[in-house]
Amino acid sequence: MRQNIFITLAKYASQQEENFLTEAFVYLLDVMLEKDSSSGISILKEISGAKSHNWFSEKQTISITTQITIEKDRPDIAITIGNEKIIFIEVKHDSKLGEKQLERYYSHLENSHYTAKQLVLLTRSRNSIQETNLDKTKFHHICWYEISSWLSEIESKNKTVTYLIQQFIGFLKDKEMSMEKITWEYIRGLPAMKNFLDMLGAAISEANPELTTKKTIGWTWGGYYLEGNIFLGLRFTDHLLLSFENDTGNKPTFIKSLHLEENHFFSLSAGEQLELLVTFIQESYTAYNNL
Repeated sequence: MRQNIFITLAKYASQQEENFLTEAFVYLLDVMLEKDSSSGISILKEISGAKSHNWFSEKQTISITTQITIEKDRPDIAITIGNEKIIFIEVKHDSKLGEKQLERYYSHLENSHYTAKQLVLLTRSRNSIQETNLDKTKFHHICWYEISSWLSEIESKNKTVTYLIQQFIGFLKDKEMSMEKITWEYIRGLPAMKNFLDMLGAAISEANPELTTKKTIGWTWGGYYLEGNIFLGLRFTDHLLLSFENDTGNKPTFIKSLHLEENHFFSLSAGEQLELLVTFIQESYTAYNNL
């Protein structure tokens, strides 16, 4: 399975998570501006807020830098548009704002030579605003889940831009910084999952009543251990694929799968569903024992 490029690289910056997040985001913005400027500008407009929407155009020189130093302060991101406009962005991951941090950044902007300036705070949630007394009208507050939403709406014709956007959104999801709306399916979703696991347990007993079983469920999987060394169940990253794996799924050398949708599982009656599961378990167990 192909790894997410940002998740993979983040492993080498385990002690600098916030800095890596910032650099990865700026890298994405730079690529978007270079290869699909209209998409890059559309994101910058959202980031900067309504006040700054008319600041950006493809005719202006846009420069994005990180970790600039101003009188011992270091705003995470500085965006300059031509020689007249500037935006400071303070990026937060899990850390809190420093004492009077936003106040100092606002003061630096006010004392700069730029004629138009904007201060932006980028955090995980709205709750992160508690550590500042700066008037809310003096800065623009956005959240990472909004960044993810804006990026997901981009329809770029450039393959590199599309790929990096998808990778970065996946990175944010991995860091639990991109949220997907919980819809009404939730009402039936969890009961349906429980019903499936119960039916799977019944199918195991029907396929071979002598098998020793143990139900197992975690953040990323749900199913049964058979005979102590076989995993039969679902990985939630691919919840339509029922797997029969040896070595409890850690480093399996034998895998047999049943794709529920491709086998029209959800259009079958309850009895037909049970029979399909029983047949799959019997065939998998037989194939495994014949190795």
